[in-house]
Amino acid sequence: MPSVKQYLTITNDFLHDMATGTWAACLLVVVVLSSRLSGMPTDAVAAIHSAMWAVFWLLVTALIVLTATGAARLQYCRSRFSPEVHVAKRRALIVKHIAFVVIYGAGTAWAWTLVS
Repeated sequence: MPSVKQYLTITNDFLHDMATGTWAACLLVVVVLSSRLSGMPTDAVAAIHSAMWAVFWLLVTALIVLTATGAARLQYCRSRFSPEVHVAKRRALIVKHIAFVVIYGAGTAWAWTLVS
């Protein structure tokens, strides 16, 4: 029978993956909606813009969940693997996280510019 720790690990991983997908979906929605504003009646633009702000804040929330669950994953991965494995993976993890900061940072900034 799985332990509570295993259930928490699975739940954390699930939330991490869902937050990643939610962030990407929110960015896509903001991009699509912003491209459709031209030529709409003023009331429609106001309604769409309000929806875009709601989606943007969902994107920010997903980014916060993604960061928190990623930090938790890092902690339990450190406890699960030997120091030799960490040395071998360290460079790849550094590159991966730099790429993530650039992608998520640029994507969130882009969404902000589209909504503002």
